[in-house]
Amino acid sequence: MIRTALVAAFTMLLVGMAVAPAAQAASEAEIERLSSFAMVLGRGIGCNLDTKRAAVMLENWFDKAFPPGSGEQEQYRPVFAAEVKQYARQQRSGDSPDSCADVAQAFYTLRW
Repeated sequence: MIRTALVAAFTMLLVGMAVAPAAQAASEAEIERLSSFAMVLGRGIGCNLDTKRAAVMLENWFDKAFPPGSGEQEQYRPVFAAEVKQYARQQRSGDSPDSCADVAQAFYTLRW
């Protein structure tokens, strides 16, 4: 059974990759989406899923949401990377509430 957090993250991601105009600061929704993306990608990596396409799509979204060279990108990129690593370690160590079967099922339903 897929856990609530995983379902909520995947549901939010399926709604779309909305992007704020470059002139605005990052919205709370974008920060939440960033964290959800980190969880999804990290768990996928932790389950040895093919995450190449997802990583490219996330990089494109990241550059739109947090423009290259901006203070936001410099601030959020290391946080995103650390969260991805944390979720991958958590999944590999068995400390994730989701099985790799659940992660794979949800991961591959996304339109990367």
